[in-house]
Amino acid sequence: MDIKKYFIYLHEQTISDMKLVYIFSSFAAKGGTERIFCDKMNWLAEVAGYEIVFVTYEQGNHPFAYPLSNKIRHVDLNTRFFTTGTMSLLKRIRFKFTMPRLFKHRLRKLLDEIQPDVVVSTTYALFLFREILSQPYRHVVESHVYYQLFLQNTFTHIPWLDRKIARHLLEMLKRCEKVVVLTHKDAACWKGYDNIEVIHNVVTNYPEKTTDIADRPKRIIAVGRLHAQKGFDLLIQSWQLIAARHPDWQLVVYGHGGDLQKLQQQLEEAGLTSSMTFAGATDNIYKEYQNSAFYVMSSRYEGWGLVLVEAMSCGLPCVSFDCPYGPSDIIRDGEDGFLVENGNIQQLAEKMELLINNKELREWLGVRARLNAARFTSDNIMPQWTKLFETIVQNDNH
Repeated sequence: MDIKKYFIYLHEQTISDMKLVYIFSSFAAKGGTERIFCDKMNWLAEVAGYEIVFVTYEQGNHPFAYPLSNKIRHVDLNTRFFTTGTMSLLKRIRFKFTMPRLFKHRLRKLLDEIQPDVVVSTTYALFLFREILSQPYRHVVESHVYYQLFLQNTFTHIPWLDRKIARHLLEMLKRCEKVVVLTHKDAACWKGYDNIEVIHNVVTNYPEKTTDIADRPKRIIAVGRLHAQKGFDLLIQSWQLIAARHPDWQLVVYGHGGDLQKLQQQLEEAGLTSSMTFAGATDNIYKEYQNSAFYVMSSRYEGWGLVLVEAMSCGLPCVSFDCPYGPSDIIRDGEDGFLVENGNIQQLAEKMELLINNKELREWLGVRARLNAARFTSDNIMPQWTKLFETIVQNDNH
């Protein structure tokens, strides 16, 4: 019995007509969270046979960033809170009182119509939590930021008010059926919560075949938004320590963002423009993975680190800072890559140079990286979601 038939059978034997409502602000921008969200909903609709209603409230007329299954129903509440920036002060004050009421009315009406078994949200928005928890529906929260980062969230840019909102949200999270976090280290931070569940993110594109690791060019790859979080300034500093000794190697960074000019200037001042490149975004990142010898991650923090799993699925060993909190749940240090002290550019450079100098080690780690990445495929991760939803519903019915 193949995996799809198995889950259709399992679905028929356990919970029939499972209805899930997924709520997300908008699905217009391309990003890791959006892609994972989309892949997850598509799998639940196509493979598990669930009835999925995808609710947005700030989508407007923007096209979806990623293709949704035609089995998924989409509803936009058209309550675009972000438009306040273009309004006059008087309109903003009026909007502050009218739009939340409109959101509340439209969401309540929609949920009453659908009668979902579970409502799933990812947005840490006070108005959203308050409305869902005021209704008789089971609420599951997907947390894509780790606990400490959540506490530092700038909801209003007024420190005392941000702290108050965070405390209020934390109390609300205790009332949810489950709060799903991405890593075990993050789960350990949620002290006093008995509703924390760890489910890793999914890599949906696991190549059936990869190019021969031995034949790949002398190229190191990094991927991410050009933002301080990704630590590409640290990567430049690290690369500067070893680049002169390896003139036949290239370090290529894929991604776009507001820090490009600043990073480019740093690159020029370091004299690295001939060996390190910011190549912009690409529509086929898997092609670039398979055209590289290994992957390097310099992030200061990560909610997960999907790019690590993607690179490993293409047979790339990875070198990464052991930042909070994703890499240590993904990389098995010394087996399929290396973890180094967070922010330690010297250690990062040493591990990069170790792989540069040892082709056999790259091949050995790369084979294991690809094998280990398979534990994050849909076939291994998504059954954890179906079990979670069905357990919640069954327990509530007993």
